[in-house]
Amino acid sequence: MGEVGVRKSMPAVDAPTVGFMEPVREVKPAISVCIAVRDRPDLVVKSIRSVLAGSFGDFEVVVVDDGSAVPVQQCLAEAELLADQRIRLVRQKPLGISAARNNALRIARGRWITVLDSDDELAGDGLARIQEFVAATGASWIYTDYEEFVGESAKRINLPTYTSSRQMLWSVLARPRLPFKHSGMSIERELLVQLGGYDEQLPIKVDVELVLRALTNGVQPRHLPHPVVRFHRHPGSISRRRFTGLMVWFDLIDRYRRPKVPGLALGIKAIRAGSEIGKWLVSSLGR
Repeated sequence: MGEVGVRKSMPAVDAPTVGFMEPVREVKPAISVCIAVRDRPDLVVKSIRSVLAGSFGDFEVVVVDDGSAVPVQQCLAEAELLADQRIRLVRQKPLGISAARNNALRIARGRWITVLDSDDELAGDGLARIQEFVAATGASWIYTDYEEFVGESAKRINLPTYTSSRQMLWSVLARPRLPFKHSGMSIERELLVQLGGYDEQLPIKVDVELVLRALTNGVQPRHLPHPVVRFHRHPGSISRRRFTGLMVWFDLIDRYRRPKVPGLALGIKAIRAGSEIGKWLVSSLGR
């Protein structure tokens, strides 16, 4: 693995673990499943239940409530999950997804961080398959296939495999559909800390920026060809901030394209603009 750059200082946790809970025992689970959430009470309960119901037992669930109108603490209490010692809950004022994920990173104790979006569910064998893959390959960063649900219809999304970080970087920049899904991605905690965590200056596309930063520094994510996550497509999962997203994409292309060939960035931006406009049209037509 190449040099991963200067470590940035991690942001302070804005709020302690829920006050009335007893201090957590000093244990080191293999995997910390980290969920950042704001205002998705029913979905986040389903997401947490999917982790608890899995076949792999050496884990913790770190939930960061990013200022939800109805506190996640209340939702967990109503779902009779608040007393589960495998769940660690933190509430912060609304600071955004990057700050929430960085808080989860700081709190997590597992060697591995497995990201799970608050509207996704983990497959029953998801963590077990991740652990088996790690043991077999020695990988430090894993991305996986996933299942996409639209209503009752399910489709497996098979992601590409890359032979180098450079090859994957170009695919992330120019491929119309991202060649990874951040939810279900598993990363060694120390590597993620060394890379500096999530960029809190970006309003959107923070997962893309993190992956590009890792690839630029020679980190080679390994592909696990197994659907670890169940992604339910619903109106709230489709980004409406298309223009902001496109501007961030242009910034990322300028920042991370290698080599800095004159005119190359313009070509990549044209491809990306066409892709984003196409996705906007598809979502507008309700497809």
